[in-house]
Amino acid sequence: MECAACMDVASIRGLVDMTGMQLAKEVLRQIARMEVGLRSSWENSVREEPEPYGTDSERYFLHESLEVYQRSLQVHRALEAIWQSGQARSRHVKRVDELTTSLTLNIAEGNGRFSKIDHRKFVATAEEAGTKLAAYLDLLVSSTPANIERVKSYLREVMAMLSGLKRYLDE
Repeated sequence: MECAACMDVASIRGLVDMTGMQLAKEVLRQIARMEVGLRSSWENSVREEPEPYGTDSERYFLHESLEVYQRSLQVHRALEAIWQSGQARSRHVKRVDELTTSLTLNIAEGNGRFSKIDHRKFVATAEEAGTKLAAYLDLLVSSTPANIERVKSYLREVMAMLSGLKRYLDE
């Protein structure tokens, strides 16, 4: 799940073309199917609700259909002006890169977990990354070509969804 999320982020950042991303995700989907098959063979140890893997031609993994995941990708897209600018090497922009990536990857990874405790741990890590990201965005407001208010709007939505998901996982 995390590798698939990395491919989405790499695509948004222009580091991989659509064909490369699709090929990589197809390989990752095959690996995920094998892992699900392995888990199914351990009937007394691990159980998974049956899911129709690979039935949606545009989605390779289940986390890709989550609104919170898609909104986290919008955060990356809204920061495109930063990734394209010469600012990409500044200390604050590097930290924004790390935090946006952590936010997205932990959402994807958490969704792939079978226990609520594991899922909650990844959601909490994503929420922590989002909180820190908001602070770093404040530092960039005056020095970046990106529309920080739009980025923060998407981030607020992500954080609200993560908070709700955390409450659900606590039940």
